[in-house]
Amino acid sequence: MIRAVIIDDERNSRDIISLMLGKYCPEVEAVSMASNCREGIEQIRLHRPQLVFLDLEMPDGTGFDVLAGAFDNTFETIFVTAFEKRFLHTIRLSEVELILKPIDKESLLQAVGNVMQRLKRNEKHDRYRILLHNFGRPANEVRQLVLPSAGPEETIVEVQDILYFEGVADGCLFTLADGRQLRSVRSFRYYTELFALMHFFQVNNTQMVQVGRISKIDASAARLQLPGDLRLDVTPRRMRELQSLWKHS
Repeated sequence: MIRAVIIDDERNSRDIISLMLGKYCPEVEAVSMASNCREGIEQIRLHRPQLVFLDLEMPDGTGFDVLAGAFDNTFETIFVTAFEKRFLHTIRLSEVELILKPIDKESLLQAVGNVMQRLKRNEKHDRYRILLHNFGRPANEVRQLVLPSAGPEETIVEVQDILYFEGVADGCLFTLADGRQLRSVRSFRYYTELFALMHFFQVNNTQMVQVGRISKIDASAARLQLPGDLRLDVTPRRMRELQSLWKHS
């Protein structure tokens, strides 16, 4: 049985999560609830749960404050919120589970299932360290990313080390400055939306480049050059915008 603590400032939300867990996730037991950050930290320390359902915004702080105050590398977290936009970028970079209110059965089962797999594999909790590292920084200053793979392993990448990434049949392939290529199961479209806030630019239908890493742009050949003599084609209609971004990078 997985012990869970539910932290949410709305009593109705706490009750709904508890009822849905009882109905759809019998392997998860809600052992305690809390209505704010301070109480939440106390309940986590008292019950030492394996899973915490955590509201993002509460009267006395955020879910990140709870993690920073109580996290000891022993529990998984599922964020639950009605307003995802403010923190969505930080959460997506760290691959932490997120459910939007009103909660539906499918979202709950997916998030709990993902957490259970990580608990069974006894994975490290690096994603939460990354989450707290990135929290509170402007999007263009975020420097770490969790790359989920098809297997149990996940890789942490410094964003500044990424030269470019491209869509492939089974996900997305990242090319780093040290020559490594790392694969993620996430789609190219997923990352184009995520990296648009971090001074990356989509140069064609399948590739996105870190503008500050470009060594040279050849407008006549519709091509750019990266360190390591890497060359990428640039769609002609994107060339002018890319040149402007590169000039001011």
